[in-house]
Amino acid sequence: MATMMNAADAAIITIVLAEDKAIGRTAIQKLIYFETVFDLADAYFRPHYYGPYSSEVACIIQELAALGFVEEKTETKETTGYPRKYSYKLTNDGRAFFSTVRKEYAEDYEKISALIEKCKKRSNLNPQILSWAAKVNYIGSHEEKEALEFEEIISKAEKLKWDLTQGKINRASQLLKDLGLVEEI
Repeated sequence: MATMMNAADAAIITIVLAEDKAIGRTAIQKLIYFETVFDLADAYFRPHYYGPYSSEVACIIQELAALGFVEEKTETKETTGYPRKYSYKLTNDGRAFFSTVRKEYAEDYEKISALIEKCKKRSNLNPQILSWAAKVNYIGSHEEKEALEFEEIISKAEKLKWDLTQGKINRASQLLKDLGLVEEI
C-alpha cells in the first residue's frame, strides 16, 4: 500500500493546480482539508475561525517559502499597513520539486486535480465558499446521523464560533454535492 501524501507534498500540488487563481492561505487550507477527507493527504485539522485549520499546513507553507520553493506575495491594507491577503505560487525550484512529487504520487495527483477542478468550477476557489463548505463538512463528519438539518448545522456552528447561515449552507452544499460528500442538506 502506498504511503499517504504528506502536507508539504499536498501543498506543492495544491498550489500548482490552483495557481491561476492566485491562491491564498485560506483556500490552500480548505483544499488540503478536502484532500484529507478523501485520504489523499495526511494532516490534522481542528476547528478554527475560518473553518477546519491545520497548524502543520500553515507551517509547511511558511517553510516552503523560506526554502525558496514558494513565492509569497502580500497585499496590505492602506489604512493599517498590515498584511491583508497572502497569495502563493511556485518558484523555479518549487517547480522542480513539484515534478518529483507528481511522479511519486501520480495517481493521487490526478484525484487531487479532479477535486480542485470541481472546487474551481463551483466556487472559483473563493476562500469564503471553501470555508463554508469545509465547516459544513466538518460538522457533518463529526455526527452520527446521515443528514443534518439547517438548524442543527447552524447550532453546532455557533458552538464552534462559526457564522453559518442558511444561505451560506446552501452555497456550501452545492460544492459538497459536487465533491460527492453530501446528497442533500
